[in-house]
Amino acid sequence: MTENYHAPQEGPATVSVFVESNIKFDFTQASSAFEYQTELASLTGASATTRNTFWPGIDFHIQDTETSAIWLEVKNWDPAYIEPERRSDSQQSFLSKINSNAFAREMREKFLGTSAFFAWAGRKLPDNVHYLLMFEPPQPLDSALVLAFGHKVKQILSPPKLLPWCNRINVCALTLSDWNKRYPDYTAVKL
Repeated sequence: MTENYHAPQEGPATVSVFVESNIKFDFTQASSAFEYQTELASLTGASATTRNTFWPGIDFHIQDTETSAIWLEVKNWDPAYIEPERRSDSQQSFLSKINSNAFAREMREKFLGTSAFFAWAGRKLPDNVHYLLMFEPPQPLDSALVLAFGHKVKQILSPPKLLPWCNRINVCALTLSDWNKRYPDYTAVKL
């Protein structure tokens, strides 16, 4: 469940705090931030139940600088933050997903779906995209698997021959701890 909090500040900026997978993100230091599904659902004819089937997309778009954006996908397999009846399966679910080529293709489709949405909506695509997969593993020892998965997604997202647009995309998978070290202005905490 995602919650959105928007509190006005001086000028046009707003406070942007979002919750995804029981992790709260504070994007108030960003130029702008929005939740992809909320943005997509706001379009005429959109449906709350089918809004993400045509253009599957990322969880959040964070405009980091004028020319650079973070596209963030969030998954949390930490058993302490999973419903009690599903906790025992978190390790198995994590290992199944992280080792799956189908799951890597799903992450690629989220990137491509977001790109298609931007083009269809007439929005300028960012000059540079940092496509970040913030995956919280069930155990700290599983962190290395998260990093390896990021390499897998990068390989299937980039075509075999390097094209000029590939230089504009940076793909990385990281844990919550890594996220907070890399992006201290956009803190994230487990609820």
